[in-house]
Amino acid sequence: MREGHGRKDRAVQSAWAATKGKILVTLCWKRQTVSELARDLELTENAVRAQLERLERDGLVAKAGSRPGVRRPHAEYELTPASLKQFPRAYEPVLVQVVNAITARLRTDASRDLLIEAGRRLLREHLGQPRGRTPRQRVAAMMKKLNGASLGIDVSERQGRMVIRSCSCPIASVIAVRPQVCGLFANLLGELLGADVSESCEKGQSARCRFEVMD
Repeated sequence: MREGHGRKDRAVQSAWAATKGKILVTLCWKRQTVSELARDLELTENAVRAQLERLERDGLVAKAGSRPGVRRPHAEYELTPASLKQFPRAYEPVLVQVVNAITARLRTDASRDLLIEAGRRLLREHLGQPRGRTPRQRVAAMMKKLNGASLGIDVSERQGRMVIRSCSCPIASVIAVRPQVCGLFANLLGELLGADVSESCEKGQSARCRFEVMD
């Protein structure tokens, strides 16, 4: 039994290498067809199909319906729950209970202050004080510090603002019951970057982080 689990774990880990990993990260943002993946990753459709077949066998990708095409429908692919678990995540079940206990025992302002302090300590421990004169330079330093833990995090420019997105939420279970935590994290991120930060996170079943940084 253990040997079988070991083989499955090794298959999951190896999937993140090279093209397989790029496909998984791309699908983490949204469902995609073979042609869309080929275009985004600059690969041939045959190469994408071969990788998708392997990922399906490993239980990391599954067909999720289809959309009309000129000659025939095009299958859409999405990540499986097993695949989503491979993205950086916190210890959600325990964290949910901790947050619930704090908010139940303390007044609103006291529980908010405690959660902010806990988040501040967590960011300091993992990121320290990012170096850089501007928020953009500090974000670049943060990404470098995160290294492999930044999988699925995207930094882009939108209408003159820097947008930080994650294709999954590391504390989705907490956000489901305490959506205000996104706002608290935006405040903490603003402290770290020395800039105003607002959140427009997706808080549904497939929670995704999205923060806008104003210089």
